[in-house]
Amino acid sequence: MSRMTIVMLTGLTLTLLVGCGGGNDVGGGSVVPPPADGGGAGAVQVGPLAIRTASAAGFMVEEIPNPSGPVSLAALHGSRITRMASQAYLDRIVFSRGIGIDYDICVCNLDGSHAVRLIDNDAYDQHPEWSPDGQSIAFQRTRPPYDAEIVVMDADGSSPHALTNNSDEDDVPTWAPDGLRLAFQTDRTGDNEIYVMYADGTGQVNLTSNAGDDGWPSWSPDPDDPAIYFSSDRDDPSPELYMMLEDGSAPTRLTTNTRYDVEPDFDPNSGRLAWNSCLPAGWEVMMGYPGSTSFQNLSADPATQASPSWSSDGRFVCYHSDIGPYDDELVLQEVAGPRSRFVITHNAVDDRFPHLGSPTLQTDRVIIGPNGSDWGGRDPIWSFSDAGIVAWADDGYRNFVRIGVSAAALPTLTVSPLASAAVVLGGAPLAVLVEASAIANLREDGGRGRDSVVWQFDPANPSAVVLYLSSETGKLLSALVLADQASPANADACWAAVTHRTEAGALVVDGSFAGVYNADGRRIARAASSVHIDADGGVTVLR
Repeated sequence: MSRMTIVMLTGLTLTLLVGCGGGNDVGGGSVVPPPADGGGAGAVQVGPLAIRTASAAGFMVEEIPNPSGPVSLAALHGSRITRMASQAYLDRIVFSRGIGIDYDICVCNLDGSHAVRLIDNDAYDQHPEWSPDGQSIAFQRTRPPYDAEIVVMDADGSSPHALTNNSDEDDVPTWAPDGLRLAFQTDRTGDNEIYVMYADGTGQVNLTSNAGDDGWPSWSPDPDDPAIYFSSDRDDPSPELYMMLEDGSAPTRLTTNTRYDVEPDFDPNSGRLAWNSCLPAGWEVMMGYPGSTSFQNLSADPATQASPSWSSDGRFVCYHSDIGPYDDELVLQEVAGPRSRFVITHNAVDDRFPHLGSPTLQTDRVIIGPNGSDWGGRDPIWSFSDAGIVAWADDGYRNFVRIGVSAAALPTLTVSPLASAAVVLGGAPLAVLVEASAIANLREDGGRGRDSVVWQFDPANPSAVVLYLSSETGKLLSALVLADQASPANADACWAAVTHRTEAGALVVDGSFAGVYNADGRRIARAASSVHIDADGGVTVLR
């Protein structure tokens, strides 16, 4: 096994916002901010992972070759890992914070941390939106007697300047994907219409021009789909969702029901819309494809939800909710199952109208660390790790398998790839031999907000286990415990104890096994001599 290049750091060079922040998850657990990077003797950067170890000496990062898959894998051992966090470029959230008629524009990280107030005045500043390049923020500023104008400022809160100047209500700005124009809602013609203008405020043109109220414009961020989505009551007493081309032509109705559908936001990754809908039980965040009649209730909560905004990668929808006892908070919700929700602000004032964009390097997951230090006050998979196998790809962290051994057994630990499996099946799955005087268990990351998967070997505490990992995801597919008499003296001798061959396009492992475990951590056999493992994680005992 080859040593990988690792970077020893005295401090992690991460560009993060500074300020105050916090929150709690829906279940009520308090958020523990990530510990300071100075909380350990050694700092190591391995791919997208920032790692802290108890000692700067002895820590090893050893490559596990993967000839066919997109993930890189490495074995980590030699010094206790006290914190391991994956880093990624994640959206920042711009939002409005305040009470009564005094609201200010703030930004925070995607998990709600490092909240910063960008501008502080006595106006009602709301509905902020990042420009496509993340360098500017457009928002609506209202001053008595309720004269709202569209304002643009730099991303750090400097140089605010109004783009509109009249006695009417100019609301809800939205950027064109080229950043050169904005659409907004205004009542200057007697009812609400949608106008468009250049980013300097010139060239203001009415796009809708009809007797109904047209509002809540949202410009698709996809340059290949230059549409504006909006809400209108032109055909029905209750507002419905519509879309039109960016010049106002070809307006098309998207929803047909008897409830209010407003505040649309478009995800270019999936082509889906999220919007706010008034259901019999209250206001919810809905999700569906434009023109489809099949919608999903994403929020599904007794509280009132509003103002949904997609993350740039399409993984999350952020919205505000009155789940607080007296105020609105920001909620971040996964779009994919099980759709974990995280309340990411917790204040005595209202946090409203979130918009996601302007990514910076942030902590995406805390995999090893103190309880409560992952997003939403969730626990990492363990508070420490003496050994493990980590997987990542070009788009970031993928998986971690923690190898549980006692302190007394650590000096005997070795982790070695078995080249025979890669040769036989082109690297899928990967085989890794773990040896120690006693191996208690394995613990695999189950995903954000989910329990880890555990392979519990107690009370057997075997001395040799062969792990089979997916070359596509780095996930553990199977664990085979070698019978005591079959344990080799070293990895090279494992050719005699464990052999690999193909059968019907899948891997067959022959040897003497005292336990066969599947991808769920469940033992499916106490003894076997031939095991079938496919690339999707199916494990079958042949004999």
